[in-house]
Amino acid sequence: MSDENINKEDEGEGENTIGEYLGQRNELKQRHGRGRAFLPNGDYYMGTYSKGLRNGWGWYIFKGGAQYKGDYKEGMKHGIGIFYYPDGSIYEGQWKKDYRHGEGIYKYPNGDTYDGSWKVDKRNGLGNYHYKEFNVKFLGVWVDGKMNGLGKITYPKYIYYGMFEDNMPKGKGCFVFPDYCIQYGHYVILKNPEYEEEIKEDLPLDEQEEKFSLREGFPKGIVPVWRPSKIGKFSLDLVPPDPKLEPTPSSIGSTEDEIKIDTSITSENSQQNKSLTDAESEHGIVSPRSDPVGEITDEEAAAADILTPVEDLEKEDSP
Repeated sequence: MSDENINKEDEGEGENTIGEYLGQRNELKQRHGRGRAFLPNGDYYMGTYSKGLRNGWGWYIFKGGAQYKGDYKEGMKHGIGIFYYPDGSIYEGQWKKDYRHGEGIYKYPNGDTYDGSWKVDKRNGLGNYHYKEFNVKFLGVWVDGKMNGLGKITYPKYIYYGMFEDNMPKGKGCFVFPDYCIQYGHYVILKNPEYEEEIKEDLPLDEQEEKFSLREGFPKGIVPVWRPSKIGKFSLDLVPPDPKLEPTPSSIGSTEDEIKIDTSITSENSQQNKSLTDAESEHGIVSPRSDPVGEITDEEAAAADILTPVEDLEKEDSP
């Protein structure tokens, strides 16, 4: 299991944390504009603030090795961003109120990838999961992190179209053997006689995802069984269409509060000249200009205005 949920770690800035901040403030002495924060828990943030909260483009480095580079809104990851997980996983896509939410690509350490829709950190909507080890791809409808609804599984030599329930094929479907034939039938879910254990229906979601996946097989005690009914000649006209999903309103916040990059942040009340280099060295922090996972792009620099040496800043040990 990957470190998908590490993005829920507390990011060490808040009313009850002080740390060391170097950057711009507004007339109320709140963090506002460009700045850098060395946090008590060992984390580090560089980017923009608005009224004391991370807002706009920022780069957050967790002490444990995770990193987030992207948009913030009112202190939360919100917009477009990339999260680098300690186990080597990478998520790149949309965020909403600190959740993976919208369209995004998740790359797992074993080489698997999921490219599709997310809802509150779970695969939800239309998505394509590629199992690298088996060279198998699932394209279909996901609900609450599992395959539920119309789906298409592409194997190296044939394709299956049908319905899925809790990650298992169930009901009517067909196997398409290109340029040869189409086999029609249906799947039924039966108890597996090899196991005497009763099915545990209330497994945690992360366990369910692993146990139901192609990597781990189906849950102990049950197995989907294919019951063929007829075979017909192959014809492109008879091949079912790929699964599609109509867009639905978001369940987080109002439907008007859609994900977007916040570019409204402006730098105000610039203070006296002060370089950040000495402070970074004092805290043993490698400058993000030597990003271990990739150099800062021109687009990122334009968003946060951080490639230009930071001037007119004052060092203060206050929130």
